Amino acid sequence: MKLVVKVELVKFIFLVVNVFFLALGVSVAACGLWILFDTTSFIGAISSEELQMVGVGLLLIGIVVMVSGVLACFGACWEKRLLLLTYVCFLLLLILGQLLVLLLLLVNKRQIEEHADAAVGQMIIRYVGTGRQDQLLDNLQRHQEACCGLTGSSDWLQNSFIQTLNLSGMHVFPCSCFSWHQPTFKSAWCSQVINASHVHSIRPGNHTHGQGCREKLRDWLQANIVTMVAMDVTLLVIQVLHLALTAELYRSIGQKNTNEIEAVDHAPLSSNVENSDMDSTDSSHRNLETS
Repeated sequence: MKLVVKVELVKFIFLVVNVFFLALGVSVAACGLWILFDTTSFIGAISSEELQMVGVGLLLIGIVVMVSGVLACFGACWEKRLLLLTYVCFLLLLILGQLLVLLLLLVNKRQIEEHADAAVGQMIIRYVGTGRQDQLLDNLQRHQEACCGLTGSSDWLQNSFIQTLNLSGMHVFPCSCFSWHQPTFKSAWCSQVINASHVHSIRPGNHTHGQGCREKLRDWLQANIVTMVAMDVTLLVIQVLHLALTAELYRSIGQKNTNEIEAVDHAPLSSNVENSDMDSTDSSHRNLETS
């Protein structure tokens, strides 16, 4: 009876931990999808080869976690040791995969940052103020501590539209580079020069942000990398716990099955002994009657 209670207790703890395991697997898969397919943040604009590999790795890990988690549930509920062994194999593969993703993130962190800088540089050159990537750049320059350009406002001298103006001495930048601009008409461009408003509907503004956006962009990347690493490490900790629980459940189910088999094997022997005792008793009674 104690063994049955122990098996049920281990199964309950195993299933509770598995719920967290599945939830974290869904989060990891969602993170991989975000890296691979999101078009509303800088992660989609950066899209470096190293980052794509990390995204694919996280997506595959999340899918395997979900599949193996369901497999573990069935193995525990049905008390199937073969399913539990298969689940252990999945766990070992997952641990290796997660260590690989961690290695990719840590080793390629510098390359990802450099690719992000290059991507922002290209966005500055192609900026016209109406595209999706233009809006991302405007949001970056307006968000929290305001900034302008990658290293500073001078980066905007490389912009193709500003170069076509061919206006010496005019300081024309996206309105997101200014601390204030006049909201009189729709235009993505502003200038500190008062008489510049007649050129291509450029709005007046004042005080361009002197700080570049590189540090803000790298802080954003760092925060997301730390989040991914934290998810990966948490998943590894849960997997180690799950391995220990799976081993204990596997052993307990094996003991339970062995006891049940032994109980079935001993049952006929007990019946035969009782029957033989009854037969010998009946024979004794008959002998006494005869005598």
